[in-house]
Amino acid sequence: CGDELAAVDGNSIPIGYPVWNTGLRILDAHMQPVPPGVAGDLYLTGIQLAQGYLGRPDLTASRFIADPFAPGERMYRTGDVARWLDSGVVEYLGRSDDQLKIRGQRIELGEIDRVMQTLPDVEQAVAHACVFNQAAATGGDARQLVGYLVSHSGLPLDLPALQDKLRQKLPAHMVPVVLLQLASLPLSANGKLDRKALPLPDLTPRVKGRAPQSATEIAVAAAFSRLLGCEINDVESDFFALGGHSLLAMKLAAQLSQTFNRQVTPGQVMVASDVAQLSKLLDTDDDERSRNLGFGPLLPLRESDGPTLFCFHPASGFAWQFSVLSRYLSPSWSIMGIQSPRPVGPMQIATTLDEVCEHHLATLLARQPHGPYYLLGYSLGGTLAQGIAARLRARGETVAFLGLLDTWPPETQNWRGKEANGLNPDVLAEIERERAAFVAAQQGNASDALFTAIEGNYADAVRLLTTAHSAPFDGHATLFVADKTVPEDVSPEQSWSPWIASLAIYRQPCAHVDIISPSAFETIGPIISELINK
Repeated sequence: CGDELAAVDGNSIPIGYPVWNTGLRILDAHMQPVPPGVAGDLYLTGIQLAQGYLGRPDLTASRFIADPFAPGERMYRTGDVARWLDSGVVEYLGRSDDQLKIRGQRIELGEIDRVMQTLPDVEQAVAHACVFNQAAATGGDARQLVGYLVSHSGLPLDLPALQDKLRQKLPAHMVPVVLLQLASLPLSANGKLDRKALPLPDLTPRVKGRAPQSATEIAVAAAFSRLLGCEINDVESDFFALGGHSLLAMKLAAQLSQTFNRQVTPGQVMVASDVAQLSKLLDTDDDERSRNLGFGPLLPLRESDGPTLFCFHPASGFAWQFSVLSRYLSPSWSIMGIQSPRPVGPMQIATTLDEVCEHHLATLLARQPHGPYYLLGYSLGGTLAQGIAARLRARGETVAFLGLLDTWPPETQNWRGKEANGLNPDVLAEIERERAAFVAAQQGNASDALFTAIEGNYADAVRLLTTAHSAPFDGHATLFVADKTVPEDVSPEQSWSPWIASLAIYRQPCAHVDIISPSAFETIGPIISELINK
């Protein structure tokens, strides 16, 4: 054991193996075991556990809880975050109380710490959320992230260059607004980090890029600010990276339509999502090509020089809901939606789901001829992603990630009965719910054309699924299960075992229609980010 622990390099903090008569469990938020390499909460089990905290029944109840894997036994919640290494060693990652929310977005300080510790000449690093420069006077949640660094060499660090590196490695909402170099981190009497002793920055956070200048840029930035609840002083500020999502994009389009007295579509916001790009688009002619942006077979939600995560549309035919991923994936990742627009999309003209898969495969290969491929799909989109993953493997390509958002093999669903009886009440309710949200978001500017297309795509999806057959995929997949709507007698492992070689499962406390929502992605987004970067 000592040799294995000594072999761990870098900033890893291995804590070894459980001692005699003591067990370890690393579980996710739904008390399910996490696979190696994925962070989770650390629990202790075994006969050596104490009875509880003396005179503190409240603390005992919160820390000593029932062991879901050993009826009648208890386990102790340590409050530590850890993960299994491939060698079986447990690596300590920090405290679970290092997780917080700032303006509705989940922040994991430990993850920021780990990335900062990989920066050149950085020996120690810690992120902290604090209020400085009288920011509390602005109202709301005024906390901002600050990064504290200790140099390995003792020489001054190039802080602006290091902050640029962080922008390449972290989602925008997790990049500290300022970095400070310290000679050492302040410690308490028991040797732990003393966050209260960390110095506050005495400077105005510097803005990277250019402030809005033209009348269009100023108006667009003001609209961003109203909807996102934060100051926008950089024309490269991305609407989705700062907390936007598809419904907010609809509201933004409606507000800008009124401001500029022209039709602004949600698709335009999807394709041109920062202040500069959207302003440039609004300064051009309002032609048919401009109005059709975001409705094509490819939806560029974000483009960069790094790898691409391809996101496959659900039965609606559109991939707009994946815009929320910009908040969680490193800026080095491109995010590309695969869609089936009407009236000439593959869902409408195909006679089988295999034809849709082949059409989307051709679109994928034209964009990226060779792997590794990263694929994600919701509902029907997961079925398409799994079928395309199988086809890519048959071509000898590498599928590095296959993510399924509450997707089930068509063989396990009674699609023929659903086609015979028309769209079932759940599907109709989902369509009506989307329509109501869309109409409300558009603030009186809504058109029925989009939802006519969505209803047509839903009907085509049911038609295609009645004869669909899954293709075996000899790789690994990750399935996110919506616990509130999956029947209790349905086993994800058994359902997918004929068609997927290995499966990791993450259960979410939500319904099928909500697993793609911004609130669900507060949990799902960081998991996807961690898995695709392994």
